[in-house]
Amino acid sequence: MTASCTRSISPDAITGMIFAMEGMQETIVLLNGPMGCRFYHSSTSGFLMRRPLLYLPAGKGKERVPVDYNYLNDWFFRQDRVPCTYLDGYDYVYGTGEKVAEALAFIREHVDFKILAVVNSPGAALIGDDLYGIAKRAMPDRPIVYMESPGYSVTFEEGYSLAALEMLKILLPDKKEAKDKESERRRPAINLLGMSIWHRYCEGDVRELKRLFELCGIDVNAVLCADCSIRELTDIPKADLNVVVYPKAGLESAKYLEERYGQPYYVCDPLPVGFSSTEKVFSEICTLLGTSEGAFMEQSERARALAWNKINGIFQMYGKPKGVTFHVAASESLAKAYGIFLTDYLGMEPAPFDVAELLFSDANRISERALMPDEFCGIEISFPGMGYTDLTVKTHMGIEGTLFLIEQVLNGIMSK
Repeated sequence: MTASCTRSISPDAITGMIFAMEGMQETIVLLNGPMGCRFYHSSTSGFLMRRPLLYLPAGKGKERVPVDYNYLNDWFFRQDRVPCTYLDGYDYVYGTGEKVAEALAFIREHVDFKILAVVNSPGAALIGDDLYGIAKRAMPDRPIVYMESPGYSVTFEEGYSLAALEMLKILLPDKKEAKDKESERRRPAINLLGMSIWHRYCEGDVRELKRLFELCGIDVNAVLCADCSIRELTDIPKADLNVVVYPKAGLESAKYLEERYGQPYYVCDPLPVGFSSTEKVFSEICTLLGTSEGAFMEQSERARALAWNKINGIFQMYGKPKGVTFHVAASESLAKAYGIFLTDYLGMEPAPFDVAELLFSDANRISERALMPDEFCGIEISFPGMGYTDLTVKTHMGIEGTLFLIEQVLNGIMSK
């Protein structure tokens, strides 16, 4: 049907770990590694998250004051995310403990945060320093999430999964406390697992899924590691169901929550991209929770009518999009979801990377294809991006996301 691409330019486990923890509010991530491992993650995280600047620790009865960027020259290098120990040859020989301790002392004194996350880069992990012990001595009163060597050949999803699972193990309340919280809730509620700030339209995806669940009479309790607050995370046990949006990133967390709290889980297969897949996901979840899908289906039917009118008009004049070739170079979940929609709904045909008329991928692969002689149109579905500035929140999920995706496809075809 379509192909997923796993070249070396794909983000790996260390990126998955960092962005899972960067997706938690009031969390600071210290990277123990060289500068080369840090700059990209710091720049990207600052770009992806619409969150306040870092703050100075608030004194008793005092307001929090934003950190001056010019002051963040030690460990931060004038960027507000992902401080780093900037390891060099000396540290690899004599150890990193001293630098880590100094960095933690600076962070504790100058930054207001509630959770400390420490990621050990693959090379630094070979040194063997007890980073968790160093962190615990520096911050005995804070939750510490420590991630050892991510591995060079491990995928983004696996790194994300490990970090998200560690967050749950450390921060969730015990079973009795969770049971007490459960009695506070009235409507059916779910948690969304596997979503990440790294996903191309994460903010819009979350907004659209929440909107559609609201139509179904279902509350979204927490979206783990996707701009999730500590309060939302600790409320995870209150939900009736965990919805695994991205299986490879969220399934292990769902299994853990089922074992610890007895929470059942539902796996989106495929992702809610396209009308049929979205209707399948929401209908099945409504059935599981005993709620009505009526208002949701009414909106979906209206959107189908609008889409058919536009698609049919172009088809009558140009015979497209039916028969237009496409290729999806992305993760397995994305490749499957987009492939089903493009073939089953739009009548398009899968083709190899180097000949497809439409390429759905990230900036790296779209740029790679642009070096080839044949004309094509690239549509971004994952990061890194081509630098397009989004002023409105967009999504490819749910009803609104399907309409936007069709819009991109139709305009992409006609632009060739």
